[in-house]
Amino acid sequence: MFKKQKINILLIVLILIGSFFTVMTMFRSGLTYDFGIGFWGPNGHDAIWHLSLINQLKQNIPPKNPIFSGTILNNYHIGFDLITAAISNLLNISSSTLYFRILPIIFAILIGLLSYSLAYLITKNKNTSLIFVFLNYFAGSFGWIVTLIKSGSLGGESLFWSMQSASTLLNPPFSLSIIFLFSGLILWLKHKDSESIFWPILIGLIFGLLSLIKIYPAVLIGLAFSCFWLINFFKKNKNNRFNFIICLSTLLVSLVIFYLLNLFKGQQILEFHPFWFTNSLIQSIDKFYWPKLASFKFNQTNFLISILIQLFLIALFLIGNLGIRVLGFFSLAKKVISKKISSFDQISFFILFFSFTIPLFFVQKGTAWNTIQFFYFFLLFANFYLAIFLSNLFAKKKILAILLLVLSIITSISTFRDYFGNPPPAAIPLDEAQALDFLKSQPNGIVLTFPYDQYQKNNYPKTPIPIYAYETTAYVSAFSNKVSFLEDEMNLDITGFDWKSRRLEEQQFFTSSDKFFTRGFLLNNNIDYIYLVNDQSFKVDQNDLQIDLIFNNSSVKIYQVRK
Repeated sequence: MFKKQKINILLIVLILIGSFFTVMTMFRSGLTYDFGIGFWGPNGHDAIWHLSLINQLKQNIPPKNPIFSGTILNNYHIGFDLITAAISNLLNISSSTLYFRILPIIFAILIGLLSYSLAYLITKNKNTSLIFVFLNYFAGSFGWIVTLIKSGSLGGESLFWSMQSASTLLNPPFSLSIIFLFSGLILWLKHKDSESIFWPILIGLIFGLLSLIKIYPAVLIGLAFSCFWLINFFKKNKNNRFNFIICLSTLLVSLVIFYLLNLFKGQQILEFHPFWFTNSLIQSIDKFYWPKLASFKFNQTNFLISILIQLFLIALFLIGNLGIRVLGFFSLAKKVISKKISSFDQISFFILFFSFTIPLFFVQKGTAWNTIQFFYFFLLFANFYLAIFLSNLFAKKKILAILLLVLSIITSISTFRDYFGNPPPAAIPLDEAQALDFLKSQPNGIVLTFPYDQYQKNNYPKTPIPIYAYETTAYVSAFSNKVSFLEDEMNLDITGFDWKSRRLEEQQFFTSSDKFFTRGFLLNNNIDYIYLVNDQSFKVDQNDLQIDLIFNNSSVKIYQVRK
């Protein structure tokens, strides 16, 4: 009884500590400080996109595209945003509070509890289960070795491309997909020998809903269970009907979601581009960056040497991202050699295989690096096999096991340090926050913003950088609850909208002296408001444009278009 209570206390403490640190990557963003509304890390772009979408979902289903007026959003998984919008409306809690503070706490705790439950269900080993929880909060890459050698500092979480455990909550759809994925696997492990049709349908429903939340795990679990069913079909396994129903129900739910989200009508999502990640690894300044090897490789005429270099880069990509997790594959190899492969090991093998090979050979159209999100699940399942390895090692050599655990979290320490630091990289200045609040109080309408200029960032040597100069984002839409004519070109690329021709029109409006063209532009595009920051302006007289200045402070002007 005492031992069981000790394990429970350890689990609670571990979840509380893990949740605290991972939640802090989110918690401080979206709050108002003396410099404005601050944003740390990718929250300066990704979070703002989600807030804009959540606010549209609170008003319309299907949602209007918040960053491309006159269109309905498609080709995007809206599950997390839809759930957040529903909770926000139901409980009357602001989208920002839910996104940055409440949901991260819930997700962090659930990931810890489900990680323990899944590992214990498979291994019946409490130490393995606790280590798995620890790794899902803190495990990192070998990036710290590179930064230590190059600059004498510890960092480099995504230096080999992939996000690591410490940053899980920075991608809320990914966090939610882990919860659904682990829940489905737990139910499968508990009921896979059942004769009831209820359980495989329920499990298939859970797996199918991943298509609504995050397409990457939906593809992986669908492929994994299909291969698992096929193998057992040829083995004539008696209980294979259970797996077939899971595959069928997962497929049917996914097809319905694909239809509702118009994913069939979108552009081709993936394109064949082998070794994009491994090649860019040594070409990109913010990654491993090895220009001499890159030059040697791309000027190489010897086929055998080219193959050897490519194999080396694949190993570098894999081992660099895995970090200490690479030791976990000894556990998997031991299972294969001893022929003690469980059903879960088979599913894991297929997930590991596809989550590695898909980004190895394919990139996502529009934003090539987005395909790395398949690899996140490779790391997630690699955590499990490292937990087994360290648990076995801990039983024999405790100090060595603890040392390896410490080595696994070094990049995470650096990541957490960044989110506790001040000031943040980006912020919405107080004047803009005031202007956006005013715009939010106005009747619904389409907002025209000045085209994003990527070079304006260079005008701000100190942080926080004003959000309009920091990155192409959906911040006007997100904080005014309005639809923008054109914002966040990055997400428009991902969702497959042709935004470039619209940007040319927008640029022409702000540079043209033709009052007939500019007035016609506003009317033809149903523009209701013009939002300008600092020295942004248009050339035509406001009387000729037939617009009224409805807000003006030291930084922002908002005009309303007469109709």
